[in-house]
Amino acid sequence: MRFGTFLLRVDNKQEASLDDLKRVCEIGLKRFQPLGQKNLYMIETDIIDDRYFWLSCDYDDAVIFKDYVVNQETGETEPNPRSKNQVELKKQFFVCYDTQSHFLYISDLGRRATLTAYLSDSIQKNFSIKNVYASVDEFCERIKSIRGFKYTQVNNIFGRASDIFQQVGDIWGLDLPSKVQLKVGYDDIPAHEGRALTDRFHRKREEFQEVIVIGVDDEGVEQTFDFSSVIKRIDISPIKDENEQYDPREVRELLLAELRK
Repeated sequence: MRFGTFLLRVDNKQEASLDDLKRVCEIGLKRFQPLGQKNLYMIETDIIDDRYFWLSCDYDDAVIFKDYVVNQETGETEPNPRSKNQVELKKQFFVCYDTQSHFLYISDLGRRATLTAYLSDSIQKNFSIKNVYASVDEFCERIKSIRGFKYTQVNNIFGRASDIFQQVGDIWGLDLPSKVQLKVGYDDIPAHEGRALTDRFHRKREEFQEVIVIGVDDEGVEQTFDFSSVIKRIDISPIKDENEQYDPREVRELLLAELRK
């Protein structure tokens, strides 16, 4: 089983918080069927270690129905033993969101719209899923302009050339901080010009931690590139039962074991 890695945002800007996901667990529906869609979703959610949001889902088409079934042994048709109101949920998908790293992991990329619809409907906020880009080149090809950066500057042998630590210490009258988190905004620098800034971060990466580039694509949607997010997928190997179903508890423990490494 392969989990894709994404970013989870609220209102296209801020990162989804632990409080947001706790509310989803508290008030989100267990039975979910988006308006106008055929699939019925039965959803279980949980918060683990006061950090990870977990969602497991069984689903299938709730509309398609035949009044007969085929006996595998005889090849004969027989009356369907279930009624049209009884839905057999044969499909599954799983989701985990790390509220500290703000990375979203989902086992079925085709269920992203379903997930955002469920989260949004649960607490009446606009959730969206953003791509994690594998390289600066890929990111810059997808965006029209760069809006800014978020980064942490570290007070080490590389970062001491900057006087920002002294300035912060002077402002608060305290010892020099070990790190400073900054958010720098611009008025939408064209991507080809902003690329020089991203290259500078790359060249001086020993001075910085948690560097995130904020850009905007052709549709005006904010996109981000995290220099630390080089892993685009996580593979685990849960075992299916006799009904070709995964045990959600096994999937959860295998995935969390990878995330905790």
